[in-house]
Amino acid sequence: MENSIDVKKVAKLARLKLTEEEESYYETQFKKIIDYVGLLSEAEIGADAKEKDESLQVIYRKDIRRDSSVSPEQFSEHIENKFFKVPKVID
Repeated sequence: MENSIDVKKVAKLARLKLTEEEESYYETQFKKIIDYVGLLSEAEIGADAKEKDESLQVIYRKDIRRDSSVSPEQFSEHIENKFFKVPKVID
């Protein structure tokens, strides 16, 4: 796994202006993060852990459309002719 990140490129993408000290600080932080994530590739996973456990399967209810007893006008006083009325943003 590559152990370096171009901090200047990341800062540019994030629109951050970093000093030289901050760049070196974040470079070491990124290296620590990459090293830590690299430990996952070294972890040994037994065959029994790879098997799917059906007891953890989430059972969802069927999605059924139902009419509501509440009208949209009751939700908000800002609804007018089935649209939300908002302040004008553009002149």
